[in-house]
Amino acid sequence: MPSRALIKVGYTCNQNCVYCHSSPHRGLDLGTGPLKKRIDEAQRLGAEMVVFSGGEPTVRPDLLELARHVHARGLGLGLVTNARMLAYPGLCRRLLDLGLGYVYQSLAGPDAASHDAAVRARGAFSESLRTLANLRATRVERTVNVVVTRQNVARLDEFPPLLAPLAPLRVKFSLIEPEGNALDGFARLVPTWKESAARVAHAILRARDYPDLTVAFDGCPLCLLPGLEDLDAGLRADGFAWMAEAFETCFHPVDDRNRGFGGRCAGCSLRRRCRGGFLTYLARRGERELRPVSRQAPNSFNLSPVGPPEALRLSACAIRKGRRPPPDPIHACLVMRAPGTAQRHVVRGRDFSDRTLERTLREEPQVYLDLARGLVPEDFAGQLRRLVPASTCIRCPRRPLCGGCLRPDARDGFSRARRLLDVWLHQVRGHVLDVGCGQVPIQGALARALEAGALDYLGLDPGLPPDAPGLAGFSRRRTRFEAWRWSGRPFDWVLSLRSLNHLRSPSRAITRMASMLAPHGGRLLLAEDVLFGLVRSAQKTQAVEDHPGLPFEHLHDLDVAEVEAWGREAGLRTLEKFDAQELGCTLWILVMERCGRQR
Repeated sequence: MPSRALIKVGYTCNQNCVYCHSSPHRGLDLGTGPLKKRIDEAQRLGAEMVVFSGGEPTVRPDLLELARHVHARGLGLGLVTNARMLAYPGLCRRLLDLGLGYVYQSLAGPDAASHDAAVRARGAFSESLRTLANLRATRVERTVNVVVTRQNVARLDEFPPLLAPLAPLRVKFSLIEPEGNALDGFARLVPTWKESAARVAHAILRARDYPDLTVAFDGCPLCLLPGLEDLDAGLRADGFAWMAEAFETCFHPVDDRNRGFGGRCAGCSLRRRCRGGFLTYLARRGERELRPVSRQAPNSFNLSPVGPPEALRLSACAIRKGRRPPPDPIHACLVMRAPGTAQRHVVRGRDFSDRTLERTLREEPQVYLDLARGLVPEDFAGQLRRLVPASTCIRCPRRPLCGGCLRPDARDGFSRARRLLDVWLHQVRGHVLDVGCGQVPIQGALARALEAGALDYLGLDPGLPPDAPGLAGFSRRRTRFEAWRWSGRPFDWVLSLRSLNHLRSPSRAITRMASMLAPHGGRLLLAEDVLFGLVRSAQKTQAVEDHPGLPFEHLHDLDVAEVEAWGREAGLRTLEKFDAQELGCTLWILVMERCGRQR
């Protein structure tokens, strides 16, 4: 898929859709000259296609002039449009001659009455269908976007049979964003997420009867469409890396800042993949419709090399000077292993949202060279080498539009984390519960307390083999923590070291652990890995992806702030906290203490 830049040319339109989110900007339009400069900037960023949006770009009198400017730069041309003007064969043919290769057009109803009422323009439905017919025999990539409203939600399954004779094309069902006109008519326009998701799922099932139709959805939290996550498609999934509104002075990376999460989302296995729901909807109707999912999820992603190595002097960076396109600001970076040479790497797969990748690659970098000889690293400290942003990149004015350059970190964060954890483990005394104990790798740190008779240890692990050999002084049981029936005296310490991400409901698990602690001074010691990226060769990346025996092991990818919040809600106070960024490795450490009666 080509990398695309989305340019909002202005907000004049030949319709006034009831759901238009751009209506507050109606009347603001950029001139021809500024738009040509924006096209040139898109080319410098590395875009292979420029896509005009609005408002309605096809009503501009300078549309063909702008299209010629795009064509002269060797770029592809695309349109986000209501497509009515493309119903005229002459205009359609001239745009095709100038490289039109992508059309993303809207359709609000499955018949003329419903569509024309929604867009408030007579004859719009027939013109939109004529455009689809005009483009059917071309090589233009076509998407029909159906904005889901109260008026059409019960009729979504009528769109596939309507559009099948005009295929091949893609049908996308987009939940309405409550902004602009839609915000003014929220109650009568915006269906519930629950109803929308059910109707979208049914329409997708109906579309499978038509092999020339592909389907997608947008705007719906993934928990409401289980099993269909791969069909979630925002701007990024359509190849857009950059965009600029008409009222903005420059491009910025495509993002989902208008979307967010409810409190219960933190315990959902899809949290790091999901793009959330519209913030305005959450503010109006709350999060009660959300249904957190518990299932296996990845805890890392691959960064694979693309293109040849590049000469790169950070003190005189060609990207900063505008002489070379930057790596994608969200999905890519440069990796420098030797002075003066760097290699571009891109994220493989769609296991994580752009917001998750942005945090992991840019804001709190967790990226490592994979030095393991096998397919996956087994000893993080010995087989992973951390990469950190070059200091010149952090200060660079082009940083918002560039993935930046990473270079090996000389510090050994894993050793520091191990030392800090050992300090706390050597303080463990009394009645101790170890959740997810495994082969008790911490037994060395507990040996002195055990020899002194100051330690009464019980470990729980569902993966413990039935014939596991006994460990002197370390009692273990083969059971899940959530299913274990506890009775007896409270614990002085509860340990959960790299096991919390494996529990089905970590928030409930933290509450239960807190309830098991001695009322005054009982302590909870937690350590867990965060999500991270692995820089691998193309061959190793492919081998890992193709291997049938590498299942996901985690249910979650929790960060320390989320877990600390649950602990506080359970009546604990923080004694010490180290996040993974501070430690310089994948691990975070949290120590909390029970301080009296719990809520």
